[in-house]
Amino acid sequence: MKIKTINGSFEFEVTKYRTEKGSSNWLKLTDEKLNNQHESELLREFACKYATRLSYQKASELVLERSGTSRLSDQRIYQIVQAKAAELVAEQTKMISQTSEKVESIKAVEVDIYDCEAKEIMWFGDGICVAEQKAHRDGEAKKAKERVTTEMAMVERQDGSYRTIVAGEGIDRVELYRAVVVEEYGEEVSNLAVVAITDGARNLKKEAKEVFGEGVRHILDWYHLEAKVYQLMTQIAPNKQIKEARQEMIINELWRGMSEQAINHLGEIEARNKVKRDELKGYLEKNKDYIINYEKRKEAKKVIGSGRMEKQNDVIVASRQKRKGMAWSKSGSRSLAIVTAHLNHGTNYLQ
Repeated sequence: MKIKTINGSFEFEVTKYRTEKGSSNWLKLTDEKLNNQHESELLREFACKYATRLSYQKASELVLERSGTSRLSDQRIYQIVQAKAAELVAEQTKMISQTSEKVESIKAVEVDIYDCEAKEIMWFGDGICVAEQKAHRDGEAKKAKERVTTEMAMVERQDGSYRTIVAGEGIDRVELYRAVVVEEYGEEVSNLAVVAITDGARNLKKEAKEVFGEGVRHILDWYHLEAKVYQLMTQIAPNKQIKEARQEMIINELWRGMSEQAINHLGEIEARNKVKRDELKGYLEKNKDYIINYEKRKEAKKVIGSGRMEKQNDVIVASRQKRKGMAWSKSGSRSLAIVTAHLNHGTNYLQ
């Protein structure tokens, strides 16, 4: 066969191959392979990357637009994400196994949280919920509103950057957190000046202690604390004037770590809603050991909030999974989250 082009012509022949099924040629062989879901590695990576940003349907349309192939349906891209998540789970399992002998050495030591020269290792923890797909039984959907929760943590690395940790399906979070700490700090794990900032949830403080021991220093996120006071004081104060005056007083006392005074002044308010006053009072009493002198720590140019963690929640889960009308299975949500965390590893969204 002669192929003619504007630059001349050349002879073209289809190379034949002998297979177990008889003779064939390159075109037939590649077509057979591609029909059996043998995509290129680069195409799978492309599909996986955009599936963490777009719906599976839109990711499929993008693949068609960019590559000219319609082989990657939304279901196929979902399968690719699930397969990638399974790879990452296998890696997490291996890392836990390889660090099992060293994790017992992890120990947090005391640190002066107001000393601007003191070296700290920041730790953040949080969880984010998305709507769960309804389970159908006997033709009727469950009436209760269910949520799928993805828990994650961030640890400061030796170079000052942060590593986000999302445990895959079936992985023990605490075991994974400890394995990552060993991987990041090696022989130094027995002398870690860890400061954990969370929203005050009991399970988050418990996890941090399980990872680092009793020596970890907990701080209640200032911005969460401030928002809590503003939110509840609107329902507590009998009028606007009292709300503004008492709210400002309580906020200023908490800013300086004077939690007892703040609790006392809160109790003196003739509340419009006593249930909400008791709720705020109980919240402050429960967390008073973690309410610090934020003003002093701020002056030392130290972290007082978990904004990094909130941003990672948005990047890894919320921006993709909390769109209107979306609902997720537990495995589907978790798999997408772990793949997203992996692809965004090393990205600093606060720069």
